[in-house]
Amino acid sequence: MTAHQRARLLRAVVSAVADKGFQQTTIADIVERARVSRAVMYREFDSKLDCFLVAIDAGRTLLMERLEQAVREAGGGPLESVARAISHTYLQTCVHEPDHTRAWVLELGTAGPEGIAMRTDYLDALAALMRNIDAEHGAGTTRPPGHYVALVGGITELVARKVHSGEQGRLLDIEDTLVAVIVTMLR
Repeated sequence: MTAHQRARLLRAVVSAVADKGFQQTTIADIVERARVSRAVMYREFDSKLDCFLVAIDAGRTLLMERLEQAVREAGGGPLESVARAISHTYLQTCVHEPDHTRAWVLELGTAGPEGIAMRTDYLDALAALMRNIDAEHGAGTTRPPGHYVALVGGITELVARKVHSGEQGRLLDIEDTLVAVIVTMLR
């Protein structure tokens, strides 16, 4: 399999899941969108679930890189500046990657125990980022892990509601709310 075919498969599984839902997506949907054969898919992935989890993990890696870059660009600025930078970056990424956002926010938890574990890992990565921001720009200390999970869980729920209601293109409308929540919980 070429890198190009792999990338097409990862995009295709996310697109199909975003359109049809994880449970309703078939291997045929994925290979048709990727314009590859079933044999090509099965050389790289064991199943629809395997392909989906790899795609979600790749998206998570990209998102985390963007968020970490936003924190670096905010420098040693005040908490409000960092909160604004990561909120804007997060929401803008969600708007520009609508299929990935829909797939991870609404569908990942429907992908069985492995999907739930991946969703937990995704939220834990975001919570760890918030913990680091808290230590460097917020209270100057860290709090119990549940504090950060509650913070990112609330943010995820706000995003999920916009996505579920068909307003994904308007996610930047909740930027001020996210900034206020982050500042309140990390001050």
